[in-house]
Order: sequence, then C-alpha cells, then structure tokens
Amino acid sequence: MFIHGYNTTPSEALHRFAQVSHDLQISIPKLLFAWPSAGIATGYVYDRDSVLFSRDALADLLTALSRETNKEVRLIAHSMGAHLTMEVLRQLAISGRRDVLNKISSLALLAPDSDPDIFRAQAQATMPLPDPFVIMTTQNDRALNASAFINIGRQKVGDLSRAEDIEAFDITIFDFTALADGSNRDHLVPFTSPAAISVLRNLVQSGERGRPDLSQFTLGVDGIFRAKPSGARG
Repeated sequence: MFIHGYNTTPSEALHRFAQVSHDLQISIPKLLFAWPSAGIATGYVYDRDSVLFSRDALADLLTALSRETNKEVRLIAHSMGAHLTMEVLRQLAISGRRDVLNKISSLALLAPDSDPDIFRAQAQATMPLPDPFVIMTTQNDRALNASAFINIGRQKVGDLSRAEDIEAFDITIFDFTALADGSNRDHLVPFTSPAAISVLRNLVQSGERGRPDLSQFTLGVDGIFRAKPSGARG
C-alpha cells in the first residue's frame, strides 16, 4: 500500500504509484490510499488538516484488510503521508487493534514530514513497530526545509542527521544526500535513486527482515547507512 505526500492530487498519486510499482517490480496486489491533498504548494496547512481528517479512513481500510484477507500488508509512505501513517499506527495501538498492526510486515517512510518529538511519541505508543522499518532521508531536501521554516525551524524526521534521534526504536536510516541532484527540490530522491529502489524492492518482495544490498552504502559511526556518490566503488 502506498500513501502519498503533500501537494499531490489523486491523479498525480496514481501516476507516482504506478511508477513505483513498475520500478519495484511489484507483482502482488497493490493499493493506493489517496487522501484529499489540496494539490497546490500553498496548501500546506490544508494538507495537514486533511491528514487528521483521513486517519479514520486509513485505519478502517487496514482493519478491513486484516479482517477480510489473510494477506500481510507492506506500507510505503511519502512526506506528509508518513505522518498520516504513524498517526494511524498509534491510533490502532491505543485502541487495542494489535491484530491489525501484526499484519503490517514492513514499513518504509520516504522523506517523512514529521516533527521528531511527535514521531517519537507515535512510535512509542505503537511499539512493537513493524519489522523491518526503514526511513529514507536527504539532508538537503528543500521541501522539508520549507516545512521546517513554517514550523518555526523545527527539524523534520525526513531530514534527520543523527541516528540517536530515534535510537530507542528498531529503525534503519538510509541517507541519500550524496545522490541528490537538485531536481524536484530533492524531495523525491527515494523514488528516483537506484540505491533507494533496491532497498524498497527488497522490503516489498520479502516478508523477512530486510537484507538489502548494502554495497552502495557506507555505515557511519552514528549508525546511518549513507549512499555513496554516483560512480563510487565498494
């Protein structure tokens, strides 16, 4: 299931999901959860309210899937859709729907537009978290920088530079800053980088603890896997 991000119309979300499905070679049933974004750059506050409005609908969809099928669910959420996803996981946890949460076999948050303190509270309430759980970041993500500016300069989870910010949780962070080229405000690098696509493909195609090809990354002393610049060798 794909949950789109800020400033994305339903048709744009469908197009992006189709491209993601192709790149990840997804052959299993696919779902797009399209929440009502304003679809304009100036609609940030509207979109934040739409995320809150959409929580029950996404929770109901996940609940219906757990009740009516025996399928595991693998979630990929981008930008503000990551905040929506974490809100819903928290909501399911505090309402005692661990049966629904147990059906979520993996979770990938791409450039998540989430306040770190709120994210930690959401994650703590949801424990145990889906496993594997990965976050893909780009430190020069200008869309998240603009979001942080609106939010009085608060850093976003999608712009994390320190693993200790979420060290209490079993989450793997991938930093794709070295592969950013300035296009799309560097907010779509997890969709366009072959290294990111490789990680996501592994999560989607395997229900086991992810073992992506890490030859394209270096592991920092801070615990973050950083993509090597294009052309760099192992």
